[in-house]
Amino acid sequence: MRLFVGDLTSGRNILPIPAREGEWEIRRNRAGTLSCDVTLSAKAHRRLDLYQAAMPGRSYLGIAEGDFIFEAGPIWEHDYDDDTRRLRIDAEGIWSFLMRRFIMPAAVETVALLLQSGDDAGKPNPAVATLFTGATWPAIVRQILQQGMARAGGALPFVFGPDGVGAHDKGYDAASFKTQGEAFTDLTELVNGPEIEFRAEFAPGGTGVRWRPLVGDDDQLKIARIGAPHRFDFSAPQRTVRKLHVRRSARDLSSEAWATGGRQAAIALVSRAASDALQKAGFPRMESLSSAHSTVKEQATLDAYAQDDLALGSGLAEWWTLETNIDRVPMVGSFTLGDYCDVVLRRNPYLPDGTHRRRIAALSGELRSRWVKVTTDEVVAA
Repeated sequence: MRLFVGDLTSGRNILPIPAREGEWEIRRNRAGTLSCDVTLSAKAHRRLDLYQAAMPGRSYLGIAEGDFIFEAGPIWEHDYDDDTRRLRIDAEGIWSFLMRRFIMPAAVETVALLLQSGDDAGKPNPAVATLFTGATWPAIVRQILQQGMARAGGALPFVFGPDGVGAHDKGYDAASFKTQGEAFTDLTELVNGPEIEFRAEFAPGGTGVRWRPLVGDDDQLKIARIGAPHRFDFSAPQRTVRKLHVRRSARDLSSEAWATGGRQAAIALVSRAASDALQKAGFPRMESLSSAHSTVKEQATLDAYAQDDLALGSGLAEWWTLETNIDRVPMVGSFTLGDYCDVVLRRNPYLPDGTHRRRIAALSGELRSRWVKVTTDEVVAA
């Protein structure tokens, strides 16, 4: 694997970094992380000048294998120890940068965010609101990004795909100071909201790095490539997988899920969803309450959240992780976030034999290792 830095605004000016250690992690619907440690010498300092070339806030750090980029994003911190001549560079995925851009049109530079007179004085000024009517999820994400890119100094190397299908209404008052990253997180947490990923890739000719927003639409809310699931076979004589780890938890079990909302609208909303399936399976009665939906104003929406909580509490939660050798099938670049995989088990002393279908939720690894850690989605199992 190789590490490199470049200019965040353009994606260009790629400079390889001779790092001895590095690590990375990517997850769905959030920023990934990556870091490296470089031992510097006076000669290397003059040649690389990482003080300038990898400047926090102005540069990005990337890690790749061949033409496949695991992660790339803005550098936020340097930590240099002159006694050991070691420089640590910490970066996060591009989503972390979008947490530092507000959803505001350029007009906010000349138009007040709040109405200045009349009966509505002090309320958000609709002249600087960002409104979407009958738009697809990908179109909403694209236009929010383009709005920020159109402002002075706002250029970023994004490339966009098709807008997909769907019709949704969304609105953002400039005075709410909602960041782009926060808005995208909110979209992913909606009932029937889309998955969102910002995938780093090399520009044609390898001249730079760019980010491609992948956003689910009403036809397919999940970001998943079509094709046969990847196979991680623990029953094969010569394994290319190792370190299977399974965690099971009963902490979220619930036969009756309550949800509250409506606080911001000054209207109390309460919803209840119940099932006797756990009792029939021999579990004692357990109940849960979610108060995380204070902004919900519609009873039907709160009902949907309560039903989701009940579904998540209908069985034991399981999380699976394993490691796969990226020099063997499935090879590096052939699998990524959102892909489905089959974990094949035979004669396992704890888990049942068979083929267990899972979905990749996170990937992580180290610079000098040929093994990548695969984390699968939480599943609810009996």
